[in-house]
Amino acid sequence: MSQYRIIADEIAARIQSGHHAPGTLLPSPGDLEHLGHRLGDARDALRWLVRHGWAEIRPGTGYHVTEQPPQDEWEQFTRHVDGYLDGLRDS
Repeated sequence: MSQYRIIADEIAARIQSGHHAPGTLLPSPGDLEHLGHRLGDARDALRWLVRHGWAEIRPGTGYHVTEQPPQDEWEQFTRHVDGYLDGLRDS
């Protein structure tokens, strides 16, 4: 699995567990870089979260958890399929 997907999945899991509540600010790409992730992977992870409905960009403030993050089985299925396809592309 791609590094950016690992980061995105970790953040999505934190959203699902309630650690990041709807509307809260997520770590910036720079914050994630300070935690040891490559900046490009951090940016790709946050873009993936936006594309899949977990986060939104608010101009001037950054990435925030959407008011209704995806929780249903279909979203979980598509995340797993996306991860599988990313793995195929990386190999």
